[in-house]
Amino acid sequence: MSAENNQSVRTDTHRSGLFSIPAGIPFARALAAQLLFETQDNPENLSRYKILLPTRRACRTLQESFLRLSEKQAVLLPRLQPLGDVDEDELSLSLAGQAGLSKFLEIPPAMPPLQRQILLARLIAGRQDFTQGFDRALALAAALGYLMDQIHTEGLDMADMAALVPNEFASHWQITLRFLEILSIEWPKILAESGLIEAADRRNRLMNALSDFWEENPPEMPVIAAGSTGSIPATGRLLGVIAGLPQGRVVLPGLDTQMDTQSWDALEETHPQFGLKQLLERIAVSRQSVKLWPAQDYGTGPARRMLASEIMRPAATSARWMDLGQDAAQKPLLEAALAGISLYECDHERDEAELIALLMRETLETPGKTAALVTPSRTLAQRVRAAAKRWNIALDDSAGRPLSRTQAGTFALAVHEAARTALAPVALLSLLKHPLCRTELDPVIYKAAITALEKDALRGMRPAPGLEGLAARLGQKPSLLETLETALGPLCALYETGRSLDFGALLDTHLRVCEALCTDPALLWSNEDGRALAGLFTALVEQAPFMPAVTPHAYGAALEQLTGQVTIRPSYGMHPRLMILGQLEARLIEADFVILGGLNEGTWPPETGHDPFMSRPMRRDFGLPTPERAVGLAAHDFTQGLCMENVALTRSRKVSGAQSVPARWLQRLDTILEAAALPRHILTRFEPVAWAKAMDHVTAFYPAARPAPRPPLESRPRRLSVTKIETWLKDPYAIYARHILKLTPLDDLDKQPDAALYGQVLHAILDQFARDFPDALPDDAANRLEEIARAVVAEHHDDPALWSFWWPRFSKIAHWLAEHEKTWRGDGAKLLGTEIRGEMGIQTANGKAFTLSAIADRIDRLVDGQAAIIDYKSGGTYSQKGIKEGGAPQLPLEALILSRGGFGGLPAMETGFMGYWILTGGTQPGDAGKAVTEGIDEIVLQTETRLKTLIDRFDDPQTPYLSLPRPDKTPRFNDYEHLARVREWSVLDSAEDAA
Repeated sequence: MSAENNQSVRTDTHRSGLFSIPAGIPFARALAAQLLFETQDNPENLSRYKILLPTRRACRTLQESFLRLSEKQAVLLPRLQPLGDVDEDELSLSLAGQAGLSKFLEIPPAMPPLQRQILLARLIAGRQDFTQGFDRALALAAALGYLMDQIHTEGLDMADMAALVPNEFASHWQITLRFLEILSIEWPKILAESGLIEAADRRNRLMNALSDFWEENPPEMPVIAAGSTGSIPATGRLLGVIAGLPQGRVVLPGLDTQMDTQSWDALEETHPQFGLKQLLERIAVSRQSVKLWPAQDYGTGPARRMLASEIMRPAATSARWMDLGQDAAQKPLLEAALAGISLYECDHERDEAELIALLMRETLETPGKTAALVTPSRTLAQRVRAAAKRWNIALDDSAGRPLSRTQAGTFALAVHEAARTALAPVALLSLLKHPLCRTELDPVIYKAAITALEKDALRGMRPAPGLEGLAARLGQKPSLLETLETALGPLCALYETGRSLDFGALLDTHLRVCEALCTDPALLWSNEDGRALAGLFTALVEQAPFMPAVTPHAYGAALEQLTGQVTIRPSYGMHPRLMILGQLEARLIEADFVILGGLNEGTWPPETGHDPFMSRPMRRDFGLPTPERAVGLAAHDFTQGLCMENVALTRSRKVSGAQSVPARWLQRLDTILEAAALPRHILTRFEPVAWAKAMDHVTAFYPAARPAPRPPLESRPRRLSVTKIETWLKDPYAIYARHILKLTPLDDLDKQPDAALYGQVLHAILDQFARDFPDALPDDAANRLEEIARAVVAEHHDDPALWSFWWPRFSKIAHWLAEHEKTWRGDGAKLLGTEIRGEMGIQTANGKAFTLSAIADRIDRLVDGQAAIIDYKSGGTYSQKGIKEGGAPQLPLEALILSRGGFGGLPAMETGFMGYWILTGGTQPGDAGKAVTEGIDEIVLQTETRLKTLIDRFDDPQTPYLSLPRPDKTPRFNDYEHLARVREWSVLDSAEDAA
C-alpha cells in the first residue's frame, strides 16, 4: 500500500488553490507576470514565495522570465526548487522543536546510484545460472534499478512480487520471478545491513513528511507548485496538500476545462488529460473547481485549444467529428485555429533536419525572436545541430551527450583499449592522435614521430604484440616508444598477465596512465567532461571495495557502460535564442516559434515496448503503470506545443531507410480537416521547402571528365617492368600516378591477411623448394614441401587462426605439386632458376632508350634445349588467349628478354613453353594446362612490335595518360581508382554507351 492511501483526504471545498494555465499560453511568463503583479506594491514580498517546479531547467526558465519581465530592474526572486528535491535543511529547521522532527530524522540516507548498481551486479553475477561477464551484470543491474525506482515511485512493496506469477503462467515467467527474488528477498537484506534506502524511496518519504508537516503546520510563506501533472503518487499528494494551504496554490499545465463530460469520463491512459484527471481524482477535486490563472491569451488561443481537444477526442465520442462539416460556425473557428500552424512532410531524416535548421535560421532574421525544436529523437536533434553549423550556429540540445562520447571520455576509453589490445595499430593510433594525448615530447617532434610510426610500423600486417613488437618492426626504439613505455607500460603490464585483476588496482593504474599521457592536468580535468570523468573515477574509487576482480575486457566494457550513463550538458557557448529540447524540458517552454519534430509512430509517440521482467498483466496486477502512460504523457507534451501561437510540425516519410507511419495525432488532424472539408495544403508553407531545396541545388551539373594528364616528355618513365606493361595498356593513368607523380598507396592499418599475402607466401614456398631441390626430387617431396610451408608461413605471419585456414590449401597444393614436378622433370625439364631478374634496352623512334625489366618466377630448360617460362598464380582467371592476343603480355615479354640474353646467368634462349601453374588448393588443387607451346616466336615478335608502338605513342607529349581507356579491359586491381574519380565519370560514360 502506498503511504498516501493511509492519509485522510480533504473535501473539495478546502482546495480552493487549484489553477490551470491553458495550453498555448507561455507558462513561465504567465506565472511570473502574475506574481510580479501581486507584489508590485511591495516587491520584497516576492522573495518570501516558494515555488516548486518539475525540473531544474524549468527553474531556470522561470528565473529568466522574472528577469525579462522586470525589464532589467533589480528584483528579489522567489525561492525556486525542483519538486523532487525536498529542502532537507529547511524541513529540519521547520521541524525543530516539533513532534515530527524525530520521524524526519529517522529517514535513512539514500544509497548512491553507482553503489546500488555495483551491488546489484554482484548479486546477479553470483547466481549459478548467470554465465556472462561482470559488464553484462552491470547492464542488468541498471535495468533492475530502473524497475526498483518505478516500484518505489508508485509506493508499492517489493515483497508483493512473490504472489505475482500464478502457477498457470508460462515457465519462463516463473524463471523471471526467481530472478526478481534479488529485489524482493536479497536486496532488502543488503539495504538493512548498510543502513541505507533507495533514493526514490527516500524522496517519497521526504515528500510525505513535508506533506504531513504542512497539513499540520501550514507555512506562513506563499507556496506555489506549478507545471506538474502529479503523476507520481507522493507528488500528487503534496500537490493536494499545497492546494489546501491558506497561502498555497497549484498551477496545472493545460487542463482542458472545455471538454464535454462524456469525453472526460471516457478518457484512456493514452489521452493527454488522463494524468491530470487521475491527479484530480486522487486529491478529490472536480474539474469545475479548477480556476484559470490570470494570463493574457493570444487572439486565436481558444480556437487552437478547441482544435487540440478535437484531435485528442476519445474514440468513444469521435463520431462528433461529423458535426464539424455540418455546423457552419465551426469551419471559421477551425480556420482560425489552423492559422499559425505549418506542417512539413520530408522525404528523409536529412531533409527534415535541413528544413528545421533553415526554419530556425529564419527566426534569427527577426531581432529578439526565439525558436525551439521539441523532439524526443536524439538522432534528429544531432542532425539539426550538424545542419545548423552551415551558418556557424551552435545549438543547445537539452539531452546533452554521454560522457563516453566526449573528449575526456573517449580519451580514457582509448587508453584502456590501447593497453588491452597490446598496442594494436588502430587502438594505438586512436590514442596517439587523440587531442588529449600530450606527452612531454615537443609537439612538432611528437607529430612527426606519430607519422613515422604509423607509416613504418602500424600499416601493413599487424606487428607482434606490445612495445617489443613495434621496436622489432622498426629495428630500433625511438623516443616515442620510450615515452609510451614509461607512460603506458604499467597498464600494459597488468593486462599482459591475462588474469582477472583487482578492480581498485586496475582503476588506479588506469588513472595514473591517463595523467601520464596527458601532461597538462587542466586540459584533462578542468572542462565539463573532464570534471564529470573525475567525478566518475572518484565514485568508482569509493566503490572499488564492492567490485569483484575483472578481466581487462570486462573492465573496459564496464567503463564504457558507466561513462555512457553520465550525461554532459554544455553550460556555455550555445545560442541564446535557439534551442533543442526533449519532451520533459519543454514542459515550461517559452519561445516565439516552436517546431515539433519527428512526428512518426515509434518516435513521437514512442513505442510502448516490452518490460524485460514483467508482462502487461503482471504490471497491472502489481500496480505499476502500463506502457500506455508514456503515450499519454507524450500526447500532453504534443498538445502543449501544438497550442503555441506559432508552431511547425515536421516528420520524415522514411526513417533509417524504412517507410514510416505518421504520428496518430497527425492522422487525426487529417480526419478533422476532411470532415470539415478543408484542404490539407493550407497547413504547408511552401517557401521554406523551396529554400531548403535551393540551398544545395546545382543549376548546372558538370561531371568530372575522364582524367587525361599530359606530362612533359622528360617526366615520362623510361623504365618499366613487364607486369607494368599490362597496366600501361589497361590503365595508363595508374602509370602516371605511380611513376610520374610518385604516389605509392599506403597499406591499410592493421592489414588483414589477403590474397596478395597468400600469393607472396606461396611464391616464397615454391622458390625455397626449387632452391633446395634444383635437380632430383626427394621421395617424400610432398612432406618436404609441407615442412618448407610451415617455416615460411611462420616467418611471414605467425597467426594460428590464419595457419588453420591456409594449411588445408597448402597441403593439397603440396601433394599435387609433388606429383606434377615428378612428371614435369621426368619428361626432361631441368630447373635453371627461380625469381630470376632480367632486363633489356629498347631503342625508340625518338632515339631515347627504354628499359624493360622482369623477375621471372621460374625458368626451366626443356629436353629440346628450349626454355620454359612458368608463372605461379594463386588464383584468378588466365588463358592461352590472353597470351596469344596481347592482353596478358607478361610471359611473351619475359620470353623477349630471354631471347636477348637479358636474364643474368642465362644465355640467350628461344622459348618453347610459356604458361601458368595455377595453385588454388581447391577441389582441383593445381592446373598447369594454361600454357602456349606453339607459335611462340611469332607471339613474341608481335608483342615486341606492340610494345614499341606503345612506347612511341607515349613519347608524343600530346598523348594523354587516360584512366581505363577500354572499360571492357580493366586491371584486376586498381590502387588509383579513387584519384581518377572513376565512379563519377564512368557512370556518365555508361549512360552514353547505353544511349
